[in-house]
Amino acid sequence: MKIKITTPCRIHLSLIDENGYTGRVDGGIGLMLDKPNVVFEASNSAKEFKIEAHQYYRESIEVINEKASKVFKTLDISNKNFHFYLRQYYPSHVGLGSKTQLSLAIASAIAKLKDLDISHETLTNIVGRGGTSGIGWRGFKSGGFILDGGHDFGIGKEKETFLPSSASSSADPALTIFRYNIPEHWRFVLVIPNVRKGAYGDEEVSIFQKHTPIPREEVNEVSHQILMKIIPGILKRDLSIFGEGLRRIQSIGFKKIEIGLQDKIVKDLLNFMGDLGVKAYGMSSFGPSVVGITESDSRAKELLDALKSRLNHIGHFYICKPNNEGARYEILD
Repeated sequence: MKIKITTPCRIHLSLIDENGYTGRVDGGIGLMLDKPNVVFEASNSAKEFKIEAHQYYRESIEVINEKASKVFKTLDISNKNFHFYLRQYYPSHVGLGSKTQLSLAIASAIAKLKDLDISHETLTNIVGRGGTSGIGWRGFKSGGFILDGGHDFGIGKEKETFLPSSASSSADPALTIFRYNIPEHWRFVLVIPNVRKGAYGDEEVSIFQKHTPIPREEVNEVSHQILMKIIPGILKRDLSIFGEGLRRIQSIGFKKIEIGLQDKIVKDLLNFMGDLGVKAYGMSSFGPSVVGITESDSRAKELLDALKSRLNHIGHFYICKPNNEGARYEILD
């Protein structure tokens, strides 16, 4: 059998609590979009184990091998007849969660090909994702707008220190508090500027250690904006209310730190969208990807053209729709 998995793209809008004074840590909000995608094909009828990737994505072969090996070992599966092909990928370390989506595609493909009854949470834990943000792992399964509640925090709990997912592989996938469909008429103008990639690896760990814990009053303010502006905006399909909250949380808490570490071009793009009167905009995760949200195809096209002109057409540009379903599975033969 051969299976094809097409994943959504994750936009991470804000962490909530890198303080832990409530007994929980992390938490965050995010959205799942219809592109860019990871497209991963797998079969278990090959003559020998093989990993292939489009020529532009060959650096990901090591990731595929690493994650697949973890699944094989944990589930006691022989890998001799598996064939993996990464047909499509999008840039890693730009704030869009491509590694999480690829990791979950690998684990899900193996489980389905072996007809294993295993939970999505367990697969997420095996490939070491969800240790800080719960958006990517939950969004792979369900799409939509997601509010995650992070982890139990303290000595002997799920997390004892402030660390990113890449350094928190032993933590359970972050708890989902709320998931809701993104309004279908919203359009997302996504830009990946051609600047230095966002923090990852040792640099990301260092940033968490240096800039946490976040002051309690800022944690409270982020929580307030999510509860009283962002969630009501989603429920009422009101982009103005949603945008008020989103714009506010870009300037406080851990998101303020993430943006402060960015290239001037990224900061200028955010200010530019504000000057244009875009109702909702922000930076995803550690960046440099930024997104502006509109309520029509025509307005999205106008914003896209303005952002392309601002960047002299240098970078990656997308007009995206909501993904409210999660990853798509196709049996190819």
